[in-house]
Amino acid sequence: MTFIQTLLSPLRPAVATLVTPSSICSIYSLGTAILIAFAWLAWRRRRRGRPVVLRILARAIFSRRVLLHRSTFADLAYCVIGIATLGGIIGWAVVSTSWISDGVATSLTKLFGPAPQPHAPDFVLDAARTLALFLAYELGFFVDHTLKHRVPALWELHRAHHSAEVLTPLVNFRVHPLDSLILGNNLALFIGVIGGAAQYTLGRTAVSFTLFDQNVLMLLYIYLTAQLQHSEIWIPFTGLWGRMFMSPAHHQLHHSADPAHFNCNLGASLAIWEWLAGSLRMPSVESPGLDFGVAGHRHDPHGVVGLVIDPAVNALKALIGLVAPKGTAAGPEPPSGGHEGLPAADSQV
Repeated sequence: MTFIQTLLSPLRPAVATLVTPSSICSIYSLGTAILIAFAWLAWRRRRRGRPVVLRILARAIFSRRVLLHRSTFADLAYCVIGIATLGGIIGWAVVSTSWISDGVATSLTKLFGPAPQPHAPDFVLDAARTLALFLAYELGFFVDHTLKHRVPALWELHRAHHSAEVLTPLVNFRVHPLDSLILGNNLALFIGVIGGAAQYTLGRTAVSFTLFDQNVLMLLYIYLTAQLQHSEIWIPFTGLWGRMFMSPAHHQLHHSADPAHFNCNLGASLAIWEWLAGSLRMPSVESPGLDFGVAGHRHDPHGVVGLVIDPAVNALKALIGLVAPKGTAAGPEPPSGGHEGLPAADSQV
């Protein structure tokens, strides 16, 4: 390996993340999100009788206020460091989903005997497995996210994600490594248990529908809403649709610094868990002009100490009881300064 190859080798995971179609932050899903944003803003302008001007739409989507904010630069640094290092940590530290799945299927067979062979067509069995594993991911994410907003030690780690003062898709990477580690293990547990039950019920021959080695339902979420959830483009789902699916506006409310929005909309792509749990907050048709961020930082929330060291130290203190929990929930606190109540990026489009 040449010297140049040695220098560039840590960047390979980053490149792989960007060019892998199934990645949540691939250039393809990002491009799709930009096209959706342009189409949404153009449709809204036409509906209001305004001319569709490409320059105005581009200014709303690529807001200088957002792109040049210190919070965005911190997200970019977190992105580069996280992609280059976190894969190795997750690789050995996350419990094996297949091991759990096989163990659950074997245990069910010992308890109840072999499951009756299903007589449904293969397409139906494969569709059922695809849906079951997607719901397993969604439920695992919701439970993990809820705990991180309710348990003080977990909230201290998750606080780093909510310290973003502006929203871009790079906020997907603004996650403390220990927070990611906990999420990875929780998802493996839920997917393994439900996958094992599906394996027992549907038979080993049932397989998920995949595209680019990704569950097709998960891929739809990645391409349609995942990128836009961490943006300041207000795209709301309302009515029954908004009680079933998380729109970008749902998640923007989740990041809001307004106490009225704390601990709401904790799901990934489905809103049904929120609806059942009573934590669903429906977005309005028009953007309310939200502020983002949390207060209570000892150091710069966009610096290394504030993003990496403080969360771990505070979580440890909370875990051993040195810091008493405040109130009944561990959710966000209002920001000390915010960004002067500036409107959302698309508020004038």
